[in-house]
Amino acid sequence: MKIFRYVFIYFCVTTIFSCSTKKEILYVQNISSQDTYSYEFIEYQIKTDDILKIDVNSEIPEAATAFNPMGIGANLSDKTSMLYNGYQVNNEGYINFPSIGEIKVQDLTISQIRELIYDTIVKSGILINPSVDVKIINSHFTILGEVSMPGRYEYLKNNMNILEAIGMAGDLNITGKRSDIKLIRDIKGKKSVYNIDITDKNILLNNAYQIFSGDIIIVNPNTTRVKNAGVIGNSGTLLSLLSFLLTSIIVINN
Repeated sequence: MKIFRYVFIYFCVTTIFSCSTKKEILYVQNISSQDTYSYEFIEYQIKTDDILKIDVNSEIPEAATAFNPMGIGANLSDKTSMLYNGYQVNNEGYINFPSIGEIKVQDLTISQIRELIYDTIVKSGILINPSVDVKIINSHFTILGEVSMPGRYEYLKNNMNILEAIGMAGDLNITGKRSDIKLIRDIKGKKSVYNIDITDKNILLNNAYQIFSGDIIIVNPNTTRVKNAGVIGNSGTLLSLLSFLLTSIIVINN
């Protein structure tokens, strides 16, 4: 019955080598409670197709009506209405703002846009000391590959990070390669690719730790997942095949 022994050994070896190790699965493994990190988030620069929500207020609300056609904070609970009534950056990088006209906002940060609108309104003489609030309301990232819920996700948070993005997608599958995550980012029309290893504490200092609107995250499959994509490597198929072989051998011997 040497054949059974060989089949058993083959099955055991295949099972052992197809298992993921602890080192491949745990996040931020080499960090301790004494470690401290200081990450400086960068202000996002506005791009084409970003949609801005801009509210202008003053001590006399009626005086700011010209800058708020829909009313201050209108339909805050209705995301669709906010997107529809927001100011979308056109292909030339401009928005058309009431009572002011076209404003170039591309490559500016939210703080710079707020300051620009404030200065423009004050210089116009309509309001003396307005309050200007600017938000991006269509910030988004796309995550693909070995995660529970791949897809496109929108967020309103100013400083989103890679771990939060993965959390929004329901975490990585056990088959996700944590040491080989790719992030694709558009920087002024050019695509940059970052390699991310979330098993290493240095992820907290990586340029790709911060997520910008438009980022694409790709979680590659680990070795086990790649093997299981094949006919022989698939554990279910392998068990069926071994069962068939053993049954055939028993029938033949009888």
